[in-house]
Amino acid sequence: MTGALVHVIWLAVPAALVLIWLFFRSGGYKRQPLDAPPGEEWTFTGERFVDPKSGVLIEVWWNARSGERAYVRARPTST
Repeated sequence: MTGALVHVIWLAVPAALVLIWLFFRSGGYKRQPLDAPPGEEWTFTGERFVDPKSGVLIEVWWNARSGERAYVRARPTST
């Protein structure tokens, strides 16, 4: 490898790591919760939590075929 290429690699790798960190850090990429479960093949896991940023109650749904999890705004329950 030439000296210039080594310097480019030494600069590019840390720069890429910083960009990845900026993208995925808190407040970066985050899925928005859905208003309803994605489909009939989805099962409610029984998990619920309050989103700390919005204060909205979120339910966790799971697709057994793909293993994917979906986060859905909890529907109000009648009392």
